[in-house]
Amino acid sequence: MRLPALRGRPLPRVVTRVVAPIAAALVVTAVVAGVVVASDHQDTPLVEFNQRFDINDVYAFPASAPGRTVLVLGTSSPLTPAGTPTARFGDASEVLYQLKVDNDGDGVENLVFQMAFENDANGAQKVIMVGPVRPNQTGTHNTRVGPSGQGGRAIVGGTDRLLTSTTGIQLFAGPRDDPFFIDLEAFFRVLPDRRPASGPLSQITQGPLTFRPPGQAVDFVRRLNDLAIVIELPTALLTENGKRPRFGVWGTTSMRRTSSTL
Repeated sequence: MRLPALRGRPLPRVVTRVVAPIAAALVVTAVVAGVVVASDHQDTPLVEFNQRFDINDVYAFPASAPGRTVLVLGTSSPLTPAGTPTARFGDASEVLYQLKVDNDGDGVENLVFQMAFENDANGAQKVIMVGPVRPNQTGTHNTRVGPSGQGGRAIVGGTDRLLTSTTGIQLFAGPRDDPFFIDLEAFFRVLPDRRPASGPLSQITQGPLTFRPPGQAVDFVRRLNDLAIVIELPTALLTENGKRPRFGVWGTTSMRRTSSTL
């Protein structure tokens, strides 16, 4: 598995809960593989005030080895300046991270990857990933699929390291450089209310709407990190051994339900 570059290094109870998604991102492109701050692609007010629920992007692309696919969920931003060394994924008691796969074209997930994180007494985190497996429920409310009985489709281990399974699945969860190619000057002219209140991008005026020529896109967040969940696996696990060769991927973060009101 080849991971995107990283700028800055981090410091080094599984229960079933009903959860509801508060952030989601559709896969739209492939990832391209930096002062330690974080990226944010601007989401709803609820997510802005609960930064561990933030989703930047979802990527799906062929791996370097034939017959394998890489899925990436970028999340947890914005971090405070120089905040990456202490950055943490949301704890399993508050948030469930998911990648969902539809391989029959009906827009409903057939398979899920569920990632939950736990903190130990020393402040280190471990990740518990189950997938790809059939979900307990589809749609906006989901429960955890327990790792027991999942064999090689369950991985448990520390963050910021490469984890493997007996079924050829590899997992990494930790800070990585956030790739984000967009003509932000033009974007902020189209949606000026999303322009930052300070910094160079705040100086963009409402001038003529012009776009950069093709091939001259700028990685505006080349010095920014996010927390990435990177999964590489045999493509056959997503396509039921080629019986359903096309699939769609999207990501969600879900808040633990604590009352009847979410």
